[in-house]
Amino acid sequence: MIAQIPGRRMTMLASTALVLLTFLTGTLWSQVRTPDAGVTTVGLIPVPNWTATGTVSFDLSTFNPLTRVLYYADRNNHGATAIDTKTNTFVGVVAPPGCTGTSCPSGALVIPDLQKLVLTSRGTTLWIYDLRVPGAEPLTVSPVPNGIDELDYDPIHQRIYIGNTVAPFFLTGIDLVGPAAGTVVASIPLAGSPEQPRFNPVDGLIYLTIPSVGLLVMDPNAGPSGTGAIVNTFAVADCGPQGNDIDPVTNTILVACVTPTMRGAQVMRLTDGMVLKFWPNTSGIDVLGFNPNNRRWYTGSGSNVNDGGNCPSINTGAAFPVLGVYAATPLGSTENPVLVGAECSGRGGRVAGVDPIGNNIYVAVAQYPADPSSATTGQAGILVFNDSTATQPSPARTQAALGSNGIATFTFQGHTVNVFARLQGVTDGSSRLVVTTTVGNEVIDCNGSGSQAQCAGTLIGDPLIGGTVLLGNNGRILSKGTIVPTPPLFVTGLSFDSTSTRIGSAYTATISGSNLTNQTFFDVRFRAPGSIADNVASNWQTGLSASHSVPAGLPTGAWTITGVRAHQDASDHTGSFVPLSTTITVSSQ
Repeated sequence: MIAQIPGRRMTMLASTALVLLTFLTGTLWSQVRTPDAGVTTVGLIPVPNWTATGTVSFDLSTFNPLTRVLYYADRNNHGATAIDTKTNTFVGVVAPPGCTGTSCPSGALVIPDLQKLVLTSRGTTLWIYDLRVPGAEPLTVSPVPNGIDELDYDPIHQRIYIGNTVAPFFLTGIDLVGPAAGTVVASIPLAGSPEQPRFNPVDGLIYLTIPSVGLLVMDPNAGPSGTGAIVNTFAVADCGPQGNDIDPVTNTILVACVTPTMRGAQVMRLTDGMVLKFWPNTSGIDVLGFNPNNRRWYTGSGSNVNDGGNCPSINTGAAFPVLGVYAATPLGSTENPVLVGAECSGRGGRVAGVDPIGNNIYVAVAQYPADPSSATTGQAGILVFNDSTATQPSPARTQAALGSNGIATFTFQGHTVNVFARLQGVTDGSSRLVVTTTVGNEVIDCNGSGSQAQCAGTLIGDPLIGGTVLLGNNGRILSKGTIVPTPPLFVTGLSFDSTSTRIGSAYTATISGSNLTNQTFFDVRFRAPGSIADNVASNWQTGLSASHSVPAGLPTGAWTITGVRAHQDASDHTGSFVPLSTTITVSSQ
């Protein structure tokens, strides 16, 4: 059960003079006022073996959009603590064999399209669980570079890239499928101890922070073996970049800055590494997350030194733990992202996890509320916040043009988004679409042969307007397109030129609606005479009006059209039928 705890709110606005003084002196970090973030503190989820009077140790979190389970790397329980975000309750612990070290586990990552869970040990071992087989033993991969830690997934290559924190430092690539599955296929040398790698669905590259170096760019197809190499470095070592996450609509990244002279967060443009804005308001950030559904970043600012409002400090007085909230630039705007504000968190709340479906934020804490006079009061557990900010509208139909390779079309059917693309110009082998959606990066696999392929499937989230679709073919990006709303193919009626016809003759059917052309294909759902079962005739008609012959042997009686489905591609039958009822009677003479 979740413990209901009244949230402490921050209500003070920033003082321009005070902010200016802070930047000039570089020492008065505690005097930058911070507005209220406007999020709701829902409560706290108790976790077994977590108490405010003991040691609480945890690390990264990861979310499974298919099951809506959030996993926390839980060192008290030496496994991944699972939280059901639909009910905000503790589910259990996924405990890898041999995970006994004080820093085990460290990294945690769900691979949504493969339904795998990867846990790292902060030693020389990692484990890969198949979430489709509950209770199955994990695949153990060892040895890997010592200090194996934070990681991310490249869905084009179906490969994870992981950094390690004990010299020598590498970005290690491990394939998850194919002949090399479960083995190290890339060892990319690094100039310092890495933090969070992030796959960017805009360009298919990996962006990696190293506090002593800056923000590095890795191309998974570069290097002598074609499995990855560093191709660019944005020198922002003055920031000491650490946690980070990417907004795929604006192709910007929010980065945690942790140096003594730059404590806070900064947003950077990934096309050229330009720093667009810096904020000192929510410092002490370790791990932050981005919610593509409302396009907001959330920071785990557990070591925040800025007394920005009315949030209490911890018992030492050295930190004012908060959840920081930042908003990405609206689609089409030229403005920079903005600081929304902060919400009071708890002692040690350095990791922010996100459920983009429920728009909840999860922060593990050793003590809530923070108490300036004691480290043993309150409760330990996982704080839950909710952000009711409006999310993007859901157009009935969106598309992404993939250059000369084709068009990806997304159509709503009830609460499901159907995806279809007919491709050309590909080569034999694996093809897949990587789609930015309101729950993250989703994958649609394609089938075909020669230069042709067809992709069909469903999404968990909605296509992210302004986001990107990547077409991957044999581990390389062939093309990409921006997701844009398109007018829906809307059917309003179907009529016949006569209410009856006979064997050997013909009749004309006319379809009405909007955004329909003479190149539109129509499927019909129908019932034969004397039947109550629905059948489907695909591509029954092309164009708004067409003549249909009545062949010999067709059963006589009343034929009823019960639905019509319009589509742009002859092979796309993924949309929903518009219900209607139109009857024509067939006689023998």
